[in-house]
Amino acid sequence: MNNNLKNLYVQLIENVADEKNRWHIEYSEFVGDIEKIKNSLMDSGTKSLDDHSIYKGTSFATKNNNAKDEFLQKLFANTSNGVASNGQSILSEKDREKLMANEDFLSCVAELIRDPILENHQSLREKWHELIDKNNPVLTNRVTAACTTNVSSCVDEGKFYQVFNWLIEKELITEYSENKSINNKEATKKNCDWFCKNEHVVKQITNFFQALKVDERKAFNKTLFGNEQDKNPDPYWINIFIWSIYENLSTPFLLKKQIVKYGPPGTGKTYIAKQNAKLHFNIWKEEFAKSDETYSYNKMVEVIQFHPSYSYEDFIEGLRPSQDGSLKLHNGVFKSLCKKAGRWEIDLAKIDQKLDVNKITLEELKKYKDKLAGEHWEYIWKFNKSSNDKTLLIDVLPPYFMIIDEINRAELSRVFGELMYCLEYRGTEGAIKTQYTHLNDESTGMLKVDGEYRFFIPEKLYILATMNTIDRSVESFDFALRRRFRWEEVLPNYNLLEGHLLEYRANWKGLCSSLEKLNKMIKGDALLGADYCIGHAYLMNLPYAKETSVTDVKEMIWEDSIKPLLTEYLRGTGKNVTDFKNEFLGKNNG
Repeated sequence: MNNNLKNLYVQLIENVADEKNRWHIEYSEFVGDIEKIKNSLMDSGTKSLDDHSIYKGTSFATKNNNAKDEFLQKLFANTSNGVASNGQSILSEKDREKLMANEDFLSCVAELIRDPILENHQSLREKWHELIDKNNPVLTNRVTAACTTNVSSCVDEGKFYQVFNWLIEKELITEYSENKSINNKEATKKNCDWFCKNEHVVKQITNFFQALKVDERKAFNKTLFGNEQDKNPDPYWINIFIWSIYENLSTPFLLKKQIVKYGPPGTGKTYIAKQNAKLHFNIWKEEFAKSDETYSYNKMVEVIQFHPSYSYEDFIEGLRPSQDGSLKLHNGVFKSLCKKAGRWEIDLAKIDQKLDVNKITLEELKKYKDKLAGEHWEYIWKFNKSSNDKTLLIDVLPPYFMIIDEINRAELSRVFGELMYCLEYRGTEGAIKTQYTHLNDESTGMLKVDGEYRFFIPEKLYILATMNTIDRSVESFDFALRRRFRWEEVLPNYNLLEGHLLEYRANWKGLCSSLEKLNKMIKGDALLGADYCIGHAYLMNLPYAKETSVTDVKEMIWEDSIKPLLTEYLRGTGKNVTDFKNEFLGKNNG
């Protein structure tokens, strides 16, 4: 197991804890309630959930004699129950009544609460199927996950197996063996995969963080450890972490090479792009070049912002005045980054243009070692791994990132020029002539083919762009370019806002619901719509005094940030912002 788990946790949890904080609170409170019910069941010796006294001290105790019904309603909810959502698994009222009226089934639930081991998990599943002739593993797995933190909140088996296999493939946890599973030595193997493998994952990750030295825990004090002296990591954050790995399996772990993050202003698109890039780099760095100081994130990323006068000459290459007054070819920011990121591919092509960076292994590469000189090869020759002969060169090459803010504000067809082809056909195989091919020399050119320099986009260069959907120049992004990018919508994140407020300005928590109501009104407005929603970033890191009442804060935010935006959006329409103001301030409907 390597230290990539630390990088993953910092990026997926520690850096975005505000967004996950609400879930953590609900998760820990519900499991805490079940723990109290368990203790009452153990103390009283009863196996029945009908005893109202077992709910004493829980959030259900105030429900008079309906505590049991309220508890079961939440445990088997057709929405999120605090532990996990129900996905697409719905329990009909007819089936619910049949299950809740069956004493044997409720005894299975009580026994699982008392002792959440594989046998009792399996008994619940079997009784469920027997009574309603359905499996609904998401719902039954979720019950088990509510009864113990030894299994994660990733209750959808297909999604969990994706995480499980990825963790093993990346050697972040050890291989699973059936005889290593916990608390189930006498259990049958039937349908135990999810439970046993889940225990294995949770145990492995918990042990890893538990073994950290005191000074290593500092990076995780916000969530995982309450302070440096704590030895046991928070089980709820561990399990939320496992689900977060699933959420990020498509991006950035398997980061698409060309992405556009789009949405209303203030939704954190550029911030997310930078976080995605940094996480992807840290994963690579930890595995392949941990001790090599040549490569750092800041050296691998370029952040630029497009604007109406941005040109091909700025981005790719163009003539610029030199000190002697003559015009000389200079590389633009993108070509300069491509040249840096493509050094390995250029070297291979010089040896043999048929050498494929995506297919050649490090073992196969050794035969060309005497022809591959330069500092950029040194870390590769130092890299040592037991499966060295099978490691692909493409995996070992460092990732580079071009982050383009406001990509749709430039005239893209002019800025990108010949890139339309290169975006689709990466690597030296997709090398093309540029407008200034004949002016390139060794200092500006990339790959020389038949006496002419050609340009290509390297395999490990990622383009992460952002665009505001309200920008009037959105039409500049034509369909030919659109097809070459993966599009990811970024919407106002109310969970992130609420989590942030709970941690830093709990007395302003009401801002979250106010923004949600305002955006609902904006989405339903005939002149505006979803693209004009107000992003959560406008209500974060506010400069107002902590003691300011939430009512006064709303007034100030409205005047400082929201009113100017909406006024501009509605300019020339004849409509004013009064109704929107009243909705945000909570003055509508009396």
